[in-house]
Amino acid sequence: MATRKTTAKAPTTTSKAPKKAPVEPVKAQEQVQEPTTNIPTIQARIDHITGYEKVKAFASANIGGAFAIHGLRVVDGEKGLFVAMPSTSFQRDGKTEYQETFHPVSGEARKALNDAVLAAYEQKLAEEQTEDEALDEEQTEDQSFTQTM
Repeated sequence: MATRKTTAKAPTTTSKAPKKAPVEPVKAQEQVQEPTTNIPTIQARIDHITGYEKVKAFASANIGGAFAIHGLRVVDGEKGLFVAMPSTSFQRDGKTEYQETFHPVSGEARKALNDAVLAAYEQKLAEEQTEDEALDEEQTEDQSFTQTM
């Protein structure tokens, strides 16, 4: 009797995967476009005007009624006034380095924060100048009413 050898074959699947449509490359213009962001309202106040040459004032800001930032500095730089973000210092390889503890993510947000803080700074300067003029006027009036005998 002849025996027949059979080998079992794994079942083969003949299903074909659907062909994918060719992917078109994204145009450079589409990659560069940034989505427009909604900048929340920013309220700034000047905490202290300094007598320093470079750092003119310290400020705080409230962003959208949800976040507060303290330690903002109004700095007089080579190109005029700007707002420096709060930062911490640390030593690396014997050098002092600084790292911002807060910073705006977009240029639009940075501009909105700078504008709010600098407007508060200008307003505070105007208020102080008005107060100084009022004090000078009071002192002048007081001196003119002094009796001499």
